[in-house]
Amino acid sequence: MDIHVRRFRSAQVANQENGHFNKTKTTMVLPSKRQDSVRGVLGELDHNVQAQRENNKGKVAITAAEFEKKAIVNRCQTRNYSHVQSKVDTGLVSKNMSVQQPSKPVLRREESTASLAARAVARTRAVLKETADNQTEHRDVNILIQAKKSTQITKRNTKLPILKENNKETKALKPVLKESTDSLGKLKLVETTTYKEKSTATINHSNGQTKETLFEKNTFHCHTPKLPDDIEDIDASDNNSPLLMSIYIKDIYNYLIELEEKYPIEPDHLKFQIVLTGKMRATLIDWLVEVQRQFSLVLETLHLTVGIIDRYLQLVPNIQRDQLQLVGITAMFIASKYEEIYAPDVGDFVYVTDNAYSKSDVFKCERDIMSKLKFCLARPIPLSFLRRFVKAAHGTSKNHHLAKYFVDLCLVEYSMAHYRPSELAAAAICLSLYLLSTKELDEVWTPTMVYYSTYSLSHIKPIIRKIAKVVINVENSKFKAVYNKYLDATLAKVSMLPQLKGEAIHELAKLPLDSSDS
Repeated sequence: MDIHVRRFRSAQVANQENGHFNKTKTTMVLPSKRQDSVRGVLGELDHNVQAQRENNKGKVAITAAEFEKKAIVNRCQTRNYSHVQSKVDTGLVSKNMSVQQPSKPVLRREESTASLAARAVARTRAVLKETADNQTEHRDVNILIQAKKSTQITKRNTKLPILKENNKETKALKPVLKESTDSLGKLKLVETTTYKEKSTATINHSNGQTKETLFEKNTFHCHTPKLPDDIEDIDASDNNSPLLMSIYIKDIYNYLIELEEKYPIEPDHLKFQIVLTGKMRATLIDWLVEVQRQFSLVLETLHLTVGIIDRYLQLVPNIQRDQLQLVGITAMFIASKYEEIYAPDVGDFVYVTDNAYSKSDVFKCERDIMSKLKFCLARPIPLSFLRRFVKAAHGTSKNHHLAKYFVDLCLVEYSMAHYRPSELAAAAICLSLYLLSTKELDEVWTPTMVYYSTYSLSHIKPIIRKIAKVVINVENSKFKAVYNKYLDATLAKVSMLPQLKGEAIHELAKLPLDSSDS
């Protein structure tokens, strides 16, 4: 910086000596904003004075620009070098600000302060490399440690004495699967053992004779017992279908029979009602059949609705007449949420009652019904058993639709409400098979049907007679919603079959009922 100051002063002295001949006037031309006012420095102006003025102005401007550029360059070099030097050598700002040429070679781009991102990348690469080296070192160390442990174990095993033959617990464990299993289809799921066999096998290994008697008290089979020789296995062809659950289906239906025994409908279950009668119940269910058709609900929803209504009416006495319809639509609202994929909105059920109730009334009744039923809707429906019995009888779709027609007629009839769902389904399919064939009842109700329904012909024959009477009297009844429903072609128009007006069904209806049939 001092050198440039000296040069500038020497330049001023030279200019003063050149312009000494005219001391009274301006001796030096300096750049100024009012350059046009400077005249007569070299005497009189000639014809090219304007061009000379512009030339002098340009030279002065260039000289000033070069001087300023050199000063900026010198400052930048001094700052940059001192900054880098302080960061690299000491980490502090250098006190010596004099301009010196660096003795070290030129720094790379990764080491300069202008490329911080590049330095960060280089630093992360170094860290990653270091961690990788550490991992490899740890892996090598672990391998060495495991190798040492294995050698120590082998040495210890060689020093151990030979084991006795009677101590079987110290033998090496054998693999559970002797052969490789390619698919789940090769697993023998049906061939299961009992707990008694497993317990005795364990006891024999441990040589404990006293514990065997304790296990014998709690023995039971893990699978359904084998079928008799004269009974057809209707699930044998379903082993390859996981949706039909052929392994568990017999246990499932045994459980459904237990549930219908657990949640029964008592005979004359409206006896505790002061106002309600059997005809009022029939009117309600006949109207709900029309609601089911209007909303296109599945048949399971209707069957579950009737079950909820009967269970609630036998638990809650003294229900008023104006509340019976509210109970009916609330029961169907609950059943639709239980069975349907897309259940109707509560506003739809309020609408079909001609706005006789509000949404809050339905919600309040829903809470009351669920609390009285203890939030349990597990009571089975007749349709579940009916499908099973049709499969066992190798029935056709026409047999199935006709049996459903008989069951739906029994839902409306109050005198049939106390029968179990399985009993109604068994009697309905038996009557359907009898009317649509030339066989007798004894021939229709085969031992296979007796086995899968758990009912003999003598048990369901009174129910068949009652169903026959209901079918004959349906034309004279005012409750014809079920009859009109089964006039549809999708249900094979079974309600207008000529067999329902023939001699066979009339003979069944005319037979006197035994004292035990009521």
